[in-house]
Amino acid sequence: SSFRRFADCLFEAGKMAEVNPEKAEQLQEIRSRISGVLDGIDRYNPTNLASWEKYVELQAETNSYDFEANLAVLKLYQFNAGSFRAEITSMIMLLALMNLPAVDFSMCKAILPESFLADENVSSAIYLADLLETCYFTRFWAELVTFSDLTTPLVGFEAAVRKYVCQVISITFQSIPVAQLTEQLGGVTGADLDKIIAENNWQTQADGLIFVGKKESTAAKPKKLVEQLDLDTVLPVLSTKPTTTAPVGRRR
Repeated sequence: SSFRRFADCLFEAGKMAEVNPEKAEQLQEIRSRISGVLDGIDRYNPTNLASWEKYVELQAETNSYDFEANLAVLKLYQFNAGSFRAEITSMIMLLALMNLPAVDFSMCKAILPESFLADENVSSAIYLADLLETCYFTRFWAELVTFSDLTTPLVGFEAAVRKYVCQVISITFQSIPVAQLTEQLGGVTGADLDKIIAENNWQTQADGLIFVGKKESTAAKPKKLVEQLDLDTVLPVLSTKPTTTAPVGRRR
């Protein structure tokens, strides 16, 4: 389906932020207009660009996401360089970044010409992506304020990033100090930190560590394999005479 991720991300918006009913209605209206366009010959018709750009802005404002439609916008920019809008392009890329670890960001970046990638807004989005994909989380949060003009319009941006950070922590650590976890999550403390710990089924321990690994009762345990060979099985192998003739290709 052209809108394979739209519904899931819109439902997720209800968890992370209250969606403005008026904006949500506008989003649905535009979505209904272009729902058939993505699968037809008008997918790359430049006359559709204005409404599609509005659709991107509404995604940012309502914490929803439509990867296929956003990709079509970037392709339209690729085919019509004179219509390129850096602020819409960076918004599309940041929306894709909110869906890490999916490869959407890389796919968006791959279709952009070098001249678009050199734009300050677009290169800023790429820089933020590099920090997250290389797990420089502390540095990401420290520098995020510099790019607030790009990220503030995206409702739920920081929450989406923290969700990705938690996924990385879950597959990297067995346990992590509370102070380090707070740092990795951008300074989250108190009830907000407790909520994140509960959502990820982590456990707070008395020694100041957060246990993020599997419980011992559910952890995979290695199986001990024992091979038993009797004399009757081994004797034919031991009695076989070694060959004295080298393979044809190895003969001198």
